[in-house]
Amino acid sequence: MALPDLFRGVMVGDGHRPVGRPLRAAQDEAGVPPGVWKGRGLAGVGLVAGEVVTERQAELLLGEGPAPYADRIERERLEAGDTPAKARRPTVLGRPIEHNQSPETEKAKERTPWLAMDLVFRAPSTVHIAWALGDDETRLVLELCQDIARDKTLAWLEDAVAQIRWKAGGKQRKPIRDGLIVAVFRHYESRAAESKPLLHDHAVVSIRARRPDGT
Repeated sequence: MALPDLFRGVMVGDGHRPVGRPLRAAQDEAGVPPGVWKGRGLAGVGLVAGEVVTERQAELLLGEGPAPYADRIERERLEAGDTPAKARRPTVLGRPIEHNQSPETEKAKERTPWLAMDLVFRAPSTVHIAWALGDDETRLVLELCQDIARDKTLAWLEDAVAQIRWKAGGKQRKPIRDGLIVAVFRHYESRAAESKPLLHDHAVVSIRARRPDGT
C-alpha cells in the first residue's frame, strides 16, 4: 500500500490528517485508538505483540523496508566503529528496496515497491446496528467478538495460507517460518459516509517474513 494512504488515512481513522500534526494527536482528534502490533513474526524484528505502532516504525517497516528499529541499530553500529555501509547491513530485511529502484535493474521503471497489504475486517450489517445502538456493555462485547474473529483469522493466515517466495521469479516457495508482522488499526466510522457507524479493523500486513532456514 502507498505510504501516504497509511499515514493520512488508515493510521488516523480514515480521516484527514493535517500536515505536521503529530500522529497521536491526530488519532485522538479522530477518536480512534493507536494501532498495535500483532502476529507471531514480531520477535524477528524486535517488536512485541500489543506494542503501540509508532509513526517511525511504520515508516521504516511498512513504507521503506528496513527493520522498525533501524535508526537505533545503525546508530549503535556506527558508534561501535562500523562504516555506514556495514552499520546499515543488519537493518536490511530481505532484498533492499533500492534494488527495485536501481536504473541497472531490468524494467526498474515499471516496478513499484510493495511492502504491505491492507486487510479489512468487518462484521455483518446487523452487528454494526447492534453496536451503534446498543449500550456500553453491548458495544464492549461486540468489540471483543471483533477482536477474537480478527485474531483467529490472522492466525489461520499464518498457519495455512502465508508463503514466502525467493529466487528468480519466486520459483522457490515455502510456508513462512514463525509468522506474520501485522499492524492493526481500529476504526469506528465508514470512510464512504462520514459519521456513519462502522466498526472495523485495518490489518496492515508486512510482506517481510522469515524463510524456513531463518533468513
